[in-house]
Amino acid sequence: MTMKNFIAALASFTLGAAALLTHATAAAQPGGYPDRSIRLITPFPPGGGTDVVARIIGARLSQQMGQQVIIDNRAGAGGSLGTDLAAHAPADGYTLVLGSSATHAVNPSLYGHLGYDPIADFAPVSLVAQTSLLLMVRPTLPVKNVAELVALAKQRPAGTGLTFASAGPGSAQHLGGELFKSLSGANLLHVPYRGAGPAMTDLLAGQVDMMFDTKPSALPQMRAGKLRALGVSSAQRDPDLPGVPAIGETVPRYELVTWYALFAPKGTPPAIVERLNAEVQRALASEQVRERFKAAGVEPSGSSAAALGALVKAEVPKWRRVIQESGAKLD
Repeated sequence: MTMKNFIAALASFTLGAAALLTHATAAAQPGGYPDRSIRLITPFPPGGGTDVVARIIGARLSQQMGQQVIIDNRAGAGGSLGTDLAAHAPADGYTLVLGSSATHAVNPSLYGHLGYDPIADFAPVSLVAQTSLLLMVRPTLPVKNVAELVALAKQRPAGTGLTFASAGPGSAQHLGGELFKSLSGANLLHVPYRGAGPAMTDLLAGQVDMMFDTKPSALPQMRAGKLRALGVSSAQRDPDLPGVPAIGETVPRYELVTWYALFAPKGTPPAIVERLNAEVQRALASEQVRERFKAAGVEPSGSSAAALGALVKAEVPKWRRVIQESGAKLD
């Protein structure tokens, strides 16, 4: 099942759970939970995608649950430091983490000494949001679509392939390129940068040929005619970009979706996990929350706790194969 179908299948669940909680009261809270503030660890710096999602959902949960949800940015090691901190926090529902495909699917294979197990050490709560990447090329590259890009890359001699920029080893931009390379057979060379900003700067200057980048960053450049968008990384076309095909239309099985999800430490009481899940679905049904997510370039996407657990179990081996083929490894 593709991520798009996964999200669609859960739409009725999200709205149904929200309706059930519309008139929820403190008397229905398991054991009086919550009776104090909740810490939501965000394992990346302020201003990034994970932080934006955490602040939007955290503010709404504060409003709904009557207790402050405090965002605690604990950046480092590609999100691993903050995620490890959450894994070893008391399992009482008062410390949560906004994990992502990076912290719970990519990092287990990318880092040699992670400190946490993304499956064994967490109680999944709910998927919260997801976003795709755009495949952008410099305008002077003589290709108009993905098929022409693959053909051009295959013509290049070994060691002189088309160059693709990324925010660094193991980043979504890097893995997007490696997955493309693996599935298409294109001859590509990875050029890592210290962040997405410098990578985009060099792509705009024509120093590299292509880049997989997030919609908020890529769309302004595409609309200004400074870069050409060849494809979107989701399994289906993006409704906001109907003229941009899905990469998978040309490269079968290509799909990359960055997702964000709420996790609690393993051992958190099931009643608290259920309460948190229902509150997330209620928040995601709010038109205000949905509009804020869309403005940030992400799609609100709820799920059951079980579905999130199944997603993590499927994503870990998928990215393990890609990382092993790419040779990326961080200590």
